[in-house]
Amino acid sequence: MLVSVVLAWIFGLASGGPGPSGRDRIVDRERFFASLAGETRGSVAWRFRESERRAFDRWSPVLEKFLSGSRSRPTLAIYLYPDPAAKALYTGSSRPADVAWNGDAGRIDLDASAPSDPDLVSPVLAAAVIGGEEPALRARPLFLAAAGARAVGRWWGRDVASFASFLERAGVHPGVDEVLGEDGERRDVSPICVVGAAASWLQAGFREGGEPVLRRVFSGGAGELAAALTRWRGSALRQPFSPPPRRLLPSGFLRGVSYAMSNSVEGSYASPRSLETLRRLSSMSVDSISVMPYGFSGSSRSARLDFVHRSPRGETDEATLRAVSDARSLGMTSMVKPQLWIGGGGFVGSVSMETEADWGRWFAAYRRFAVHHAIVAEASGAQLFCIGTELVGTEGRERQWRETISAIRLATGAALLYASNWAAGAPKIRFWDALDAIGADFYDPLSASPDASDEALVEGARRAASPVAALSASTGKPVIFAEAGYPPARSAWLAPHDEESGRGFAPKDAARSIRAVFAALAGQTWWKGVYWWKAFSDGREADDDDRSFNFLGRPAEEAIASGFRRLAATTGRGAHSQ
Repeated sequence: MLVSVVLAWIFGLASGGPGPSGRDRIVDRERFFASLAGETRGSVAWRFRESERRAFDRWSPVLEKFLSGSRSRPTLAIYLYPDPAAKALYTGSSRPADVAWNGDAGRIDLDASAPSDPDLVSPVLAAAVIGGEEPALRARPLFLAAAGARAVGRWWGRDVASFASFLERAGVHPGVDEVLGEDGERRDVSPICVVGAAASWLQAGFREGGEPVLRRVFSGGAGELAAALTRWRGSALRQPFSPPPRRLLPSGFLRGVSYAMSNSVEGSYASPRSLETLRRLSSMSVDSISVMPYGFSGSSRSARLDFVHRSPRGETDEATLRAVSDARSLGMTSMVKPQLWIGGGGFVGSVSMETEADWGRWFAAYRRFAVHHAIVAEASGAQLFCIGTELVGTEGRERQWRETISAIRLATGAALLYASNWAAGAPKIRFWDALDAIGADFYDPLSASPDASDEALVEGARRAASPVAALSASTGKPVIFAEAGYPPARSAWLAPHDEESGRGFAPKDAARSIRAVFAALAGQTWWKGVYWWKAFSDGREADDDDRSFNFLGRPAEEAIASGFRRLAATTGRGAHSQ
């Protein structure tokens, strides 16, 4: 699907974050906290509003635990923000917590609403204490983060000791040079994996000689540090590892919506506004969402994939985490569906490498991209994970796809599917047996007639879906429409994928198409669910100038809600059990 995305926002390629930059941002932040409450305990000062006191009560004992084991008590200032959007507006980061340094004084910015699982705050608190003791580590933020994760023992919901052996088996284990490099240099290597691997190596060093050996290496030169990490890396790879237990598909029919992120701080997946949007979708009897973080490739011939999102205007890992968590709080399940954007707006299905060596590099890059997001999906508790979307040019490389699927299985126990390019493209794929469900982005035309009757559209929907119905029968796998939608264009059923056709504005034709799909397929045992394309996380309604697939505020919204309510009444269930 064509998706309008501003790449500078998604990948943080433009300088600075949202709101004021540099000195002005700090001034604004100080003004924000000027009249707020706080507590000072020796060299540690907490600043927060009374509404964030519960977060202070929660995290101050954790920090004190790390401080109690330190050789010296560093000077730290901790600022609590009410939510990720507020934190992002004042700091440029929506992460649960960050630490920065001004000389020997550390500053921690903390999201008071950060989910408790996975705990991504404690590693930052530990890193702040370690950085206060080891000034040399402050210039290596990823490595300092790894030291904090090792001290806590868990990172992104996973045991630190076995993190390296997991990454090695998945084929995405970073090198020592990637760990010791400067943060921000690469957007094609997972910082989650880098920090997790290094934490695992440090744990191996701790097993070897305890805290004294770590302190000696921390304060040593670059050569000594690299040599120690190389040695500990080998030890870490020998640790036993067990994949997450595999989970079944959620019970019942997945009444889903493709939940696109708005590229703004105030309307992102991580914002309070997103939770309000999810409440609106829940009132439509939606019980599942598809969260879609994007990666970027410069061209269909490039083997490099950039996917590290740092700007809070983009689809960051913490934004995915928050969207899934918010959905779960409303009784919804979630699918994490990482997708690729090809430079120049090219079709993702055109990806094709010129040599076998390039294909090897492409799949290695894609495996890093997919495993990274599978780790996030597992940590967030997502029930489904889509391993790829419409990558037609790659689908014939069955062996490499099976290897990729095996790597993803090590990262998440979520049920897996792949999204074929339309129902007609699904039978060409040869690795369905390695997955839990058949996925199809259902944009197959329903009729060739611009004046098709409702009855003809219903029959057309049955005909269009027949390839996946037959495939389900032959494989025993259920079918999920990982995307399905119709633009607000005249005779939308002619080319459902095309929102730029130039056909006249006719939002009722999109609604007619949706009703036809429900009428044709509701009750079919092979049809497990559908994710209608699309609603945005800021909840904005489409207006008359908007020719996109946004269905909020249009007849399509009621068509979707009516179809889902009938399905919910038929199954006797309101939402999937968690």
